[in-house]
Amino acid sequence: MKKIALLSMVAAALILSGCNKKEEHAQATAKSVASSSVHSASSAAIQEALPGAPLPSSKATSSVSSVQATQERATEEIASKKEEAKSGAAEAVDAKALYTKCAACHGPDGKRKALGKSGIIAGMPKDEVLKSLEEYQAGTLNKYGMGALMKAQVAGLSKAQMEALAEYISSLK
Repeated sequence: MKKIALLSMVAAALILSGCNKKEEHAQATAKSVASSSVHSASSAAIQEALPGAPLPSSKATSSVSSVQATQERATEEIASKKEEAKSGAAEAVDAKALYTKCAACHGPDGKRKALGKSGIIAGMPKDEVLKSLEEYQAGTLNKYGMGALMKAQVAGLSKAQMEALAEYISSLK
């Protein structure tokens, strides 16, 4: 009975922890590995036990150890797949989607003075845009009195996102 409960918990954890395609694939793989190992360990222990009689302690211990080892392997594989998904996601930054937040003030083509104060950002050199974004994020830049507003806008951006955004803004003509 404990094995069935443990199997249920493993399956539930695998099902509930996924968010994207790569994680779902990792979970499906881990689930099939865990399921087959747990099933074989559980069947062997159940076949040897008499109905209603407790499992012999050595059999129970080996079955539990097998289940725990399988669960650890599945957990490690899921963690590995999540890391792969994160690194792949970092490489594929959608700068145009990031710019939609900027477009509210700077315009869809970057040719509007934000709140009637700032300079036009379309076509600015990438390194200049990146430097400005980093300084706004650090709170050390306050061009046109927009430092606090811009700091809030770029606060959640990663280095890769800022680089992609700077590249996109410099390509606007």
